[in-house]
Amino acid sequence: MSSGLEKLRSIGVQKIHEQTHIARHHVKALLHESFDNISRVHFLGFISILEREYGVDLSELKAKGEEFYTDETTEVEQDGKVFVTLKKKKNYTLVYVAVAVLIFVTVVLFTLNLSSRASTKVKVLSIDNSTIENAKESMSYNDTLKDNKLTIDDLNITIEDKNDTLPTVVEPEPIEAVKSFKIMSKTKLWLGYIDLGTYKKYQKLFSGEIVLDPKKDWLLTLGHGHVSKEIDGVVTEYKEKLNMRLLYKDSKLTKINFEEFKKLNRGNKW
Repeated sequence: MSSGLEKLRSIGVQKIHEQTHIARHHVKALLHESFDNISRVHFLGFISILEREYGVDLSELKAKGEEFYTDETTEVEQDGKVFVTLKKKKNYTLVYVAVAVLIFVTVVLFTLNLSSRASTKVKVLSIDNSTIENAKESMSYNDTLKDNKLTIDDLNITIEDKNDTLPTVVEPEPIEAVKSFKIMSKTKLWLGYIDLGTYKKYQKLFSGEIVLDPKKDWLLTLGHGHVSKEIDGVVTEYKEKLNMRLLYKDSKLTKINFEEFKKLNRGNKW
């Protein structure tokens, strides 16, 4: 029996559950080397969490689990005499991004078109009204000269130029760029994430994508590094073998080490 497993047994099921948030029955099964009710993905995720949190070496327990899942898979194939082919989950992320960009461009063009039409209409009306008023004043002035048989010198008046002021055209407010923050994984991934505004902790085991509030600051720890992130529509892929810790702040995602993670998390490992 490995010293790492002995150390975990000495800590106890309840204490490990409180510190790692792994379900009690799963902790108990791991400590008793029972893998029947734990999937291979969950098993590897739990091993990674326990090694990280308690600084123990569980390679012996991991090897036993791998042997168990390998034997179990072989038996299923032999009994059924069929090969099970996993269907690769379609990734629609690029489609979503393209649709979002298309909608954004359409809205911008539609808004600019309406604004241009409104501005042109206001200017045309203003010019037309000004022309009409000037024509009326000219006709009235000519009629007065004709009726009274006066000359311009006799009138001795000063004609002041009038500055026609166009109505103020209200420019449309700029459309705020669409902000987004997603973590995406093609395989099962354990993700722990902390809201740095409240220090409230969350965790999730998932495949596909998880959407986080892009307006908040986040502290993240990942079970493995084969993931992609999307920020404001831009996708970047990571290919790290070990666990990753990340800081999302001001719409930027930065890779950090364990000490930086603890410092940002007020001295806590998790």
